[in-house]
Order: sequence, then structure tokens, then C-alpha cells
Amino acid sequence: MRIFRYDEAVEAQPVPGVKRRMLACGEEAQIIEFFLPKGVVFPLHKHPHEQTGFIAEGRLRMTIAGEQHELGKGDAYFVPPNVEHGTMALEDCVNIDVFSPPRKEYIDR
Repeated sequence: MRIFRYDEAVEAQPVPGVKRRMLACGEEAQIIEFFLPKGVVFPLHKHPHEQTGFIAEGRLRMTIAGEQHELGKGDAYFVPPNVEHGTMALEDCVNIDVFSPPRKEYIDR
């Protein structure tokens, strides 16, 4: 068991303009908080992890497997492993994502 304190989470910048914090991580899953200011683009990418998440604040346009979706506060999504996806913030956004298995590059040291 481990407790993760929000005020101890390390802030990182995975792409210009985007901030992220690892909120918790176990053997099989990891919770990441992303901050996307209005207008920022998280480019199309893919990875071998399942990704589920929800919009805690704001609105964004998410592209998953070539299909665009506009999502707002409370909306949720699932991205299967190795499926191309990306986002553009239509407003300042806070996203909470869960990756399984954890993304090693997102584990704060």
C-alpha cells in the first residue's frame, strides 16, 4: 500500500503547453492528471497501454482512430492499446487518465 499526496506530485511537461502530474501508481494501473490550456494540441500518438479517462474541467476535441469527438466536463473515453489518438483543448482543460499497465515514462522519480 502507498499513499500519494497531491502536493508532493511532480509536475512535468510531456508536450509544450501541457502539464501532467502522476496522482497514483500501482502494479497494473496509473492515474495521471493533465492540464491543457485553451488552444494547445496534444499531437496524435499511440502506445501499448489501455487509456481511460474523463474531463474534470473544460472542453476538448479528441481524435481516436481518425474519428473526432467533442467532450466536456464529466464526459469519459476509452482508447484501446496501439490506437492513434490526440486532443485539442477548446477551453482550459483538466483530464484525469488511467493507464494500464502504467506508463514507465510517466512514473515520477
